[in-house]
Amino acid sequence: MNEFHSETEQLDFLKKYGLISPTKTSLPPFQYYAPDSAIPVPCEITGYDQAFETWAILVINAAGTMIKIHSGYLLEMKTRGTSRQKGNRTVRKKDTMPSSYVVLDIETTGLSYTADKIIEIAAIKHSGGQTSEFQEYVYIADPVPAKITSLTGITNETLQDASPIDVVLPKFLSFIANHTLVGHNIKSFDLPFISRACSSLGLPPVKNKVIDTLPLARKKLPNLSNHKQTTLCSYFGIDTSHAHRALSDCHMCDQVYRSLTDDV
Repeated sequence: MNEFHSETEQLDFLKKYGLISPTKTSLPPFQYYAPDSAIPVPCEITGYDQAFETWAILVINAAGTMIKIHSGYLLEMKTRGTSRQKGNRTVRKKDTMPSSYVVLDIETTGLSYTADKIIEIAAIKHSGGQTSEFQEYVYIADPVPAKITSLTGITNETLQDASPIDVVLPKFLSFIANHTLVGHNIKSFDLPFISRACSSLGLPPVKNKVIDTLPLARKKLPNLSNHKQTTLCSYFGIDTSHAHRALSDCHMCDQVYRSLTDDV
């Protein structure tokens, strides 16, 4: 663990990751919600395990228990407490496209997140009026199944010079930060793979807000024969010539999402 050597160093660190206001001159109280608990306990940020450009793995002392936690999750817990203090009245708002979001897609060696492996991760980020992309192959020692190569064109030679998942995943998490995540069947496929990889590397699971275009399409277009991404692309006139490659699928999903929300 990397410890803070002064309160000034700690304040500067927390300001960098948006955990406190830039004008703060003293440490505010923080709180931690244990899994499945609605009751917070006070916590103290004692240091950090890893630090990246837009997020960090913090080390906190919550009621005597040392816990590693993503900076974004601690910020969400702080916000959650503020919301509770303002009362329990909830106002439902009409769904709108978020001002910033990340479309993501992965390619894997199979359909089982417990038995198969990620071999490519890609994402498109829309934030602050700018668009940026992330795409990396992931090295694996196991043979890429022939059916996966046939579907995606990815071979072991493709992955030969790629970085392993313990290098690629932290970079990907830094890229998505706390943005809303958009993907097709993302809740049942992509995120379980990513969460399992996070768990195996000692990283917390992704807790970002998620918009899954599969249930959204079923709701908006109930009369389609099916709601596969390629079917939705055909319906909206979106090019599918490069389907089943992660970054191309991100572009397709992005256009599908925008088309589905045009009249929301």
